[in-house]
Amino acid sequence: MATWPLRPTPQDLDRIRQDVAAIADLQQQLLDRDAALKKRDRVAHQYQIAGGKVVLTIAPSLPANLDSVGLFEPAATHIGIGRVSTGLGCPHAETNPDFLGLRLAFQTKAGGRVDFIAINDPASPTDTHAQFMKLLAATAAGAGKGVFPSGAQLLTGLIGSLGLAQGGRISAHVLRQTSRAALSSTAYQTYWTGIEETGGIAGKFVIEPVSQENQHRALSAGEYHLTEEWRARQARGPVLFDIYWIPFIDAQHTSLDELTSAWQEQRHPVGTMTFPQCDPSSEDAGLWAALAAEMGANPGNWVHDQGNTVREPSTEFGIARKIAYRNSQEGRDVLPEASYAQVFRTGTIDGVLAAELKRRRAGKQDIGHIDAAP
Repeated sequence: MATWPLRPTPQDLDRIRQDVAAIADLQQQLLDRDAALKKRDRVAHQYQIAGGKVVLTIAPSLPANLDSVGLFEPAATHIGIGRVSTGLGCPHAETNPDFLGLRLAFQTKAGGRVDFIAINDPASPTDTHAQFMKLLAATAAGAGKGVFPSGAQLLTGLIGSLGLAQGGRISAHVLRQTSRAALSSTAYQTYWTGIEETGGIAGKFVIEPVSQENQHRALSAGEYHLTEEWRARQARGPVLFDIYWIPFIDAQHTSLDELTSAWQEQRHPVGTMTFPQCDPSSEDAGLWAALAAEMGANPGNWVHDQGNTVREPSTEFGIARKIAYRNSQEGRDVLPEASYAQVFRTGTIDGVLAAELKRRRAGKQDIGHIDAAP
């Protein structure tokens, strides 16, 4: 088992930084190869299904390692910004195979940023960050060729870069994971974060619907069917999730190395998360959705201990994700955090921020980078 927790040296950080330096090149490849893109954007999770205000309510009783760390003040309430997306990149029909992603962004009372970044599968697509970069490269190579990416394109790309055995294994694993969305009737699903060190213990968070409603989609489902279903669901009432902490047990049952293996789950409830009821066609909902799309996020935004003294994630994969997300945001003109930091405190979008969001949204619509809401 890898040494845990990893406390990286400057040399470690430089090496990992080089490992993920191709993010900017991949952004440009996507732009060059997919006619639907008109400017650089996210390498992954580009396509937004839903976005808006969220409310996190912390449970009155918490596991000891979480108690009073970051957001986890017993019975506290936090306002944040949530986003549901497809996973592997460019705009494409929601009936295509893909991951679904969930991002929840909050701010602690002390002003620290905390982001939950999760996908609708209990395992990672790859075991290492180097393999994940190869996966991103393979998906970028398939941009603009219909299904994103097709099984054959993904397999060819991964075998070419990783060899038959490793490339074939990762391709099969990813195709199994991405098949979920192709069969889904809703994006209201269970999501799992990566490994987060919290209060001296490694663990993950599970963000699970209060009611299980995902069925096989209808054969007649349209290219926007997940977006349309979510909008109808939120118009009827709040969209509720329970949040659980699942701690590390041992190397066999909760591997820190074989990230493509799901963890054995000993769930501990830690709170609830709500997308409040809203009229998705309203101007206010449109502004919140635009904020969710334009802001940045990072799995490295986390408070690991009560004093917030741990500056980096505790695994190489986690450090690589932090650097890669930062590189992606630098390459796509992300909305500066200072321009929306007050939203976490007030729960409102002021006139200055609203004007900037409208300007950005109109600019992207004018060049055909995004469509009007379906």
